[in-house]
Amino acid sequence: MHSFWRKFNILIGNSNFFVALKSFFAAITLLIPCYFLEQSSISVTAVLGIVAAVISEGSDNVKQRIVHNIITLICFSLAAVLTSTIYPYPLLFLAGICLFTFAMIILGSLGSRYVSISFATLIFAVYTMLGLSHGAEATVDVLEINHYSQLLIAGAAWYFVISTVLLKFTLYNLTREKLAAIYFALSAYQNEKMKFFSCSQHDHKIIRHTLSTLNINIVNAMAECRNNIDLHVHNNQEMDKEINHLVNLYQEAQDLHEKITSSHFHYQSLQSSLNNGLMLPGFEQVLKQLAQSCQQLGESILHKTTYQHDKGLTWSLNILQRELSQLDLNWRIYAPLKLLFTNLNQANNLLMHSEEQAQQPSLSLAPKSATSLLNRLAKSLSLSSPVFRHAIRLTLGIAISYFIIQRSEMHGYWVILTTLFVLQPSYSATKVKLNQRISGTLIGITFGAALLYLFPSERSQLFWLAMSAFLFFYYLRQDYSKAVTFVTLLVLLAFNILYQQGYDVALPRIIDTLTGCGIAILLSKLVLPNWQYKQFPSYLIEAITKNQDYFQQIMLQYNGGKNNDLTYRISRRSAYVADSQLVASWKDMQIEPSRKRDKLNHVYDIARRNHAMLSALSALGVHRDQLDDKALLTDLNKTEKLINKALLQTQTTISTGKKSEHFYIDEIQLLLAKYADNDNQTIILLLQKLDQIACIAEELQLMADGIQRKA
Repeated sequence: MHSFWRKFNILIGNSNFFVALKSFFAAITLLIPCYFLEQSSISVTAVLGIVAAVISEGSDNVKQRIVHNIITLICFSLAAVLTSTIYPYPLLFLAGICLFTFAMIILGSLGSRYVSISFATLIFAVYTMLGLSHGAEATVDVLEINHYSQLLIAGAAWYFVISTVLLKFTLYNLTREKLAAIYFALSAYQNEKMKFFSCSQHDHKIIRHTLSTLNINIVNAMAECRNNIDLHVHNNQEMDKEINHLVNLYQEAQDLHEKITSSHFHYQSLQSSLNNGLMLPGFEQVLKQLAQSCQQLGESILHKTTYQHDKGLTWSLNILQRELSQLDLNWRIYAPLKLLFTNLNQANNLLMHSEEQAQQPSLSLAPKSATSLLNRLAKSLSLSSPVFRHAIRLTLGIAISYFIIQRSEMHGYWVILTTLFVLQPSYSATKVKLNQRISGTLIGITFGAALLYLFPSERSQLFWLAMSAFLFFYYLRQDYSKAVTFVTLLVLLAFNILYQQGYDVALPRIIDTLTGCGIAILLSKLVLPNWQYKQFPSYLIEAITKNQDYFQQIMLQYNGGKNNDLTYRISRRSAYVADSQLVASWKDMQIEPSRKRDKLNHVYDIARRNHAMLSALSALGVHRDQLDDKALLTDLNKTEKLINKALLQTQTTISTGKKSEHFYIDEIQLLLAKYADNDNQTIILLLQKLDQIACIAEELQLMADGIQRKA
């Protein structure tokens, strides 16, 4: 019995499974009673309301969840009233649905909570249209909600009741999942980075490219985790024991991120410099074990078990330390190698003591954005806002879809629903969604037709409808193609139960899907597109600015002593986010039309150099300690100013197109050359990394000439 409950706890620790389980429970508690009362049409309609409710659901505490649910039900009711009241008047309906769509997308700019509410409300409005197009009565009284919409709202409300009650027992499950995802991403990064030390032949350029991509996963996981933590932590309020534990582990992950992304030397030249055959495999083994430890810590967080640190990792580090002590190397190579060992040993200590440290009071968190809702709304109402541009595209998409429905033999609103799901804020995201939507629909239609043939009875179809709902919600946030497959099954079964039209809607469903996908891809391409070649210069300026801030905070601590204060942590996090955004922009550019990516290789080279600069800064950050040599500090501060001048010139070139006229590399190298004979390992690494950063800054000055900001 104990084993069963442990496995069950592991399952509900998976938010995708838990959401699917809640929706399945909500569905069957309606389907089963209504089946025996011979009112299956009522329960099937209510299940569509459950679909909209799940899509609207946010991750809140109990009080916030209740408020969220009330706002959602109000929006659903408003959508039902407007849709059913003006449905009989096509021109008025067209104007109304366009205004409503635009308003809902702009509402999403107020925060992530409103994004889910606005999107779910639009889906609810389309479900209301579907009911009206299949015989549900439109309303005459302005404030009246028709029977079909009432069932949709009732289904949504029933799911909200179940979800809110269960939230009391699973309050921090989603936070745990988001936190575990960070450690899983850190593990994947280290598994890739250990290839630098492999005796097998690996293309180091491919490894660096893969690492910059994996870094996006780490940054995104951290952003999602932090957003979730913010829902449970309020300024100047004491945290309860569990959330304090999770916040400590989140802050530990930030320190680990800095350590594992730091670069101590040029790995490709390392193998030829070493005279010890065990050294490289030793570092590879340590990184492999660190990756396994991060994976295990993530699983412990997810499954609410005590983390047991791998003692073999400490043993491997001891062996590696012994081998290091026997090396006969030039100090220029030995010092960074020794500091790399120190870095890995510190990472091991962080993991080893994570459980004890997590019980201590956490460090202060960065305050939440103080921007008012009104200011956020005003900011989104400009043509430069991605939300505003997306709102215009989606409004046009809904209008075109409705016009096609009115002017063709199409009955039903699957074209609108497809456009709503497929059309994304960027062309690349739309293209990915389009492929997933088409493949999922075709597979779903095939399986659906087979199910209708093999299981003709209403009872069996109700069972498969409930299972389709479960699988749809399970895959919705992790595999959209599979989610579409199961929601297509759900639709076919629902229409067969409600209107005996299961086979009849199969072909129209395919045609509607292809039509909606065509509208989505054309609008993302032709109407106010956000092409990455236009966005990249702004992302590059942002990345350079954040690197400068991070660099400044690091150098301050070489002057005044190491600490992990809030200002330092904010600058570090901002630099990683900006770098991630830069690499993501290059990745999106690869999916865009060929004529929009003529500088793809140039963009990649710039993104790679920025990531290399950030890795070098991370190495300086990992080993930041107060220096006592006043003359050295003076020259280091001069070096920092010269590097910043070079980076500022790069920003000027991007903004104005004016080429850099002055390069600072010679002055920097002259300053650093004064300390060429210094044998302090920290200073050796510091000088090497500053030289690398200066070289990258000069390269960016030269490369910026081809990356001008577009209007």
